[in-house]
Amino acid sequence: MLRKPGICQKPVITLYETPAYAACGTAVGAEPTGVPENGGVADEILFGWQYEVLEEKDSFYKIRTHYGYEGWIAAEEYVPMESVGGAGVCYDAQNSGCAMQLFQVCQNIADVLEAERVQARRITTLYAGSLIWAEKDSALGDSSAAARLLQPGWRRVFLPDGMGGLRKGYMRSRFLEPCQGQERWRKWALQRPEEAFRESIVQTAYSYLGTQYRWGGKTACGIDCSGLAFMSYFRNGILIWRDAAIKEGYPVHEIPIEQAKPGDLLFFPGHVAIYLGNGKIIHATGHPESSCVTFNSLREGEPGYREDLKNSMCAAGSIF
Repeated sequence: MLRKPGICQKPVITLYETPAYAACGTAVGAEPTGVPENGGVADEILFGWQYEVLEEKDSFYKIRTHYGYEGWIAAEEYVPMESVGGAGVCYDAQNSGCAMQLFQVCQNIADVLEAERVQARRITTLYAGSLIWAEKDSALGDSSAAARLLQPGWRRVFLPDGMGGLRKGYMRSRFLEPCQGQERWRKWALQRPEEAFRESIVQTAYSYLGTQYRWGGKTACGIDCSGLAFMSYFRNGILIWRDAAIKEGYPVHEIPIEQAKPGDLLFFPGHVAIYLGNGKIIHATGHPESSCVTFNSLREGEPGYREDLKNSMCAAGSIF
């Protein structure tokens, strides 16, 4: 079995449940015909996220993401970690001797530009949760031409070019926040007080309000129920299971439903929502009346009451 580490170097890559379905998905506008009934979209991975190739079949790779989810991508989308490491970049560590630092995109949709001005040509567009290397603040004060002072409000970022080098770009500073390497995700998150962490989870979920429902989605272009839960925790430093279930080996554990607090998860058959307190939830739903990230209530008589969800709620989960 293959064991090839890779990294996502596109704004987003779709993972498919089968290579046959992936083959249909690679053609723009292609209809997924002639594929197994159980084939379909499985997940999305974002720029800078790592994965491991497990299997190769018909020019497609089966991969496992750094958070344990599996799916198929086209072999042409594979970028080896060696091409990034050759440029002196390591996505699993914070190298104090390096002039670069790992950042997470915290704006739902953010452009990388060729220069630090809004009129500059766009290199690419990244989504919230993407991981990218940028200059540390200390490097910005260097007197050398390569590290000249930037215009206020901008930060110099680096995009691996797949050939062992780095391509320079610029992003708004407020669109980026420092983060830890992926193997230290949970330690980074739990440095904050519980109440502050819960509020941050809720506020992150709010940032997707109105986003269309998209099966397997994880971005402001489209997101599903477990994608919303995953990203709300991921962007705050916690890796939870990507599906609407409590899975052993992940930090979410079951608690009595009546003990749920804001930021905890509420589970329904094939569905998950983030609890806001006072019987209210925020979730990504394909329900005909909304089909987007929206608020609902589990209390009869209140605006947005969903009787079907109230009657089918089966579990609550928390990391605390």
